[in-house]
Amino acid sequence: MILAALVALALAWAPVRGALAQSEIWNQEKVAALAGELESAVSGLRDAVRKSPMWQNPQQKQTLYRIADKLRLIESEAASLHAQLTRGAGMQESLPNYERLQRLRRDAQVLAKKTDVSAVTQPKLDRATQVLNQLAPYYPAQPAPKS
Repeated sequence: MILAALVALALAWAPVRGALAQSEIWNQEKVAALAGELESAVSGLRDAVRKSPMWQNPQQKQTLYRIADKLRLIESEAASLHAQLTRGAGMQESLPNYERLQRLRRDAQVLAKKTDVSAVTQPKLDRATQVLNQLAPYYPAQPAPKS
């Protein structure tokens, strides 16, 4: 009974997922290389925030701790995505990592608006965003964030 309901739900969801299909044909080597670039781009972001002058501002500590935590998770997810793709994981298998990265990026951007760490991290953030934008066509379109 439960299995039948899950199958029905999966079949109902299939057309929606198909409508969100990627705009580029999957290219394992290209996507794995981009994931490696992303891993390099985000590497050290958390340390850059910790070295920022804002880290000494007591009023900003809680926000900075949250940003540092998001950046830690982004670094970890980027490394995981790169490792998966290097091992040969395809789009479906790596999609949860990619979606989590996009969600974490959006969360970090919201937090970053509450403080001024951008001067320290902006070059790396710009590069990470650039690489994520290059990866995006290989994955289903992400739903717009809820306001």
